[in-house]
This record gives sequence, C-alpha cells and structure tokens, in this order.
Amino acid sequence: MLNPFFWIKRASHRRWFYLLILVVVALALGVGLPHTSSAFDLCGLLDGDAGIEIIQLITISDQQEVELGKCLNQQEVAQGLEIYSGRKITEYVQDIGKRLIPYSDRPNFPYTFQVVRNNDINAFALVGGFVYVHTGLLKGVENEAELAAVIAHEIAHITSKHSIEKLRQIIKDKNLEVNSEVEYGTIINLLEDIAFSLPRGRQQEYEADRKGLEMLHGAGYAPSGMTGFLEKLTKGNTPAMLRTHPEPAKRLDTLNEIINKKGWDPNDGDGLDSDAYKQRIQSLAIE
Repeated sequence: MLNPFFWIKRASHRRWFYLLILVVVALALGVGLPHTSSAFDLCGLLDGDAGIEIIQLITISDQQEVELGKCLNQQEVAQGLEIYSGRKITEYVQDIGKRLIPYSDRPNFPYTFQVVRNNDINAFALVGGFVYVHTGLLKGVENEAELAAVIAHEIAHITSKHSIEKLRQIIKDKNLEVNSEVEYGTIINLLEDIAFSLPRGRQQEYEADRKGLEMLHGAGYAPSGMTGFLEKLTKGNTPAMLRTHPEPAKRLDTLNEIINKKGWDPNDGDGLDSDAYKQRIQSLAIE
C-alpha cells in the first residue's frame, strides 16, 4: 500500500484564506451550490490541491466532521455503493434510528440512515453521522430488537468518534508536525480504509457495545436484541461483519455481565415479535 502521507506538505495559510473567501462568496451568491448538491460542490472545491492541517484533524469540530462524512458518502456512492430506494424499508430503518438517537451521547448531532442493496449481513458507520444497513442484515436478523441493536452499535461508533480517533492514531504513528498538511483526498481515502478495511480496536468494539446496549434499553427495546445478534456472530456465519467487528464471543460475555449487573430482564422490552418484524420488511424483495 502506498504511503498515504506521501502528499503531506507545509500548510499554505494564504491558499486556505483564498479558499475560504471562495466558499463564502459562493454560498452568499448561491453560485453552483444548490441545496440538493451542496456536499458535491464543496467536495469538488476541496478536492485536489487543497489539504487539511493536522491541527484541524486533532481539534475537528462537529461541522467539519459532518462535511467529511458528506464527502465520503458521496465518494462511496460514486464508486458503486448502491443505496436501496425502497421507501417503506428506508423509512423503517430511519424510524428505528430516530428512536435510538435521544439516548445516545450526541443526541443533537445530525444522522443519516441509509439502506444498502447488498446481501452480506453487515452494517457500518462513517464519520459525520452516516449509518448504513445492508439489505442482507435486514433479512438476517430475527426481529426488530436485533436490528435496533446493530444500528445502536453503529451510532455508538459515531458518538465516540472512533473513526476520528483511529485517524488521529495514524497521524501520531507518523510523527507528523501539527502545522503540516494532508491532502483532502488522502484523508477521505484513509477514512474509507478505516471504515471498510481496518478492524475496529477491541476497546472501541466494547465501548460501542456498551453504549449501544444502553441506547437500546433506553429506547425501550429488549436487551436480548443485542446479545441475540452477537450469538449469530459467534457462529461465524457473517464473515463480512466479522472483518470489522472482531471477538464476538468475548463481547457477548461482557454484554451479559452488564445486563446482569444492571438487573435488566433481557427479554423485557419491545422488538422481539419475529412475525411482526417479517411483516414490516415484507416489501423487501427476495434477492
């Protein structure tokens, strides 16, 4: 793999100043920045020569994180990520996400829930609040509680800023100076690798499980939704998800310990009716 920091260079503050003026003027005049494609135009403007200073990545704001997420989402779709267009299924996933968000660590952060046409049993999250659920996952879970558990887990990765944390670790390992600069496209590609190629760290997975479980319970779902799905992962029938979500058996033990310590009834809550769930996803075409 090529060194992702091959294009690192000293920051040019004057270039960033001109770039900022260009963005402000474009936004003020509405030139080339219609609402439906503002992320595209902004990504195109920042692509190529422009870069991001290391200090900006270390102190990244919510707004900057969202912009990175928009650009990464745009890149994934352009590269062939097929977003499922069925309205009922998409709205169903969005409704579950909206039910969970108030019980997350970042309830006021903007989230985007999308369904991906892919038969792998998988889900993933990108920076900036983007959560993706495969059609294969929708077909593979037993009930709504299990689906909500997976979505809660992915939300927790976002609220904990795990991708940003991993990016910072890469930067730290490279011993880069804080006033050096990384090409914008390089950052997007690194975040893509973090999302799809690099397995999550053990502590990140445990943290996402714990926070996801608390979200699940807070939203009124049965905690067994999360443990039930992890039991599926321990059987090794979901290789796509195991690539980025390791050690399911140990994580399952930890979750059961948490449930016992809190005195929760694993089956007390919504989402365990398998027949009702099958009715909700019946519009999903069998592929």
